[in-house]
Amino acid sequence: MRQRIESASLSLRLLGIEKDVPVITRDLVRHAKPDPDRFLAAAERLGVEISDSVVVGDSVWDLLAARRARALGVGLLSGGYGREELERAGAYRVYNDPADLLLHLDEVGVRNAE
Repeated sequence: MRQRIESASLSLRLLGIEKDVPVITRDLVRHAKPDPDRFLAAAERLGVEISDSVVVGDSVWDLLAARRARALGVGLLSGGYGREELERAGAYRVYNDPADLLLHLDEVGVRNAE
């Protein structure tokens, strides 16, 4: 079976993600979402508390896993799920797309460094 990081490498390269950026793929954790394993592993790799983390997801599975991990879940309307579905799954806020989220970072507790 092909490693998930290998199959993700093309997307990561196209997005300009450097090789030193931590990436947690399904093959690195025991359970898939909605289990929180992937988000807990990412927090550990980054050296941050999961309770201080914001998980951005576009599916109910992402947001259920974020809630189970005790992270703040933020939804994006890019995965085919509606606003109400994402909110019911635990989204603190739901945004139209990443650009919309960037315009409202203050709503999720992120401050501009300026």
